Amino acid sequence: MGKLVYKMAAGDGELEGAFAVRRRVFVEEQGISEGLELDGYDREAQHLVVRDGEMVIGTARVLFLAAGQAKIERMAVLKPFRHRGVGRRIVSFLIEELRNRQVEQVVVHAQYPVAAFYRSCGFAELGSPFWEAGIKHIKMLRRL
Repeated sequence: MGKLVYKMAAGDGELEGAFAVRRRVFVEEQGISEGLELDGYDREAQHLVVRDGEMVIGTARVLFLAAGQAKIERMAVLKPFRHRGVGRRIVSFLIEELRNRQVEQVVVHAQYPVAAFYRSCGFAELGSPFWEAGIKHIKMLRRL
């Protein structure tokens, strides 16, 4: 693993790299249908990519819900790069980016098994668990 670069996606090449990571993680590993994963919101979202050289190894997208509120979605890291702090750095990068855009609240629908990760990143659970794409989730919120 070289020096990783965290940045907002620029151009179709980086966006396709982000989609490839999501296909591998969500469609191939977790069995989510590609139609649910690539849901039509990608063109209105902002996308973060993590690059190791020319290869995109991680991604997340941000939807702006309302004035001052955003939602982080579709965070994924390729398996060989997990448990190395990449996810924590994605959240940190996005929180700083969103603060600069005057966002006051960030929401995630965390897959239930990784809710502790989001808690460690400053998010708090809201409400009861629910099912999304056949996977148990919990809504979480962080105020900026």
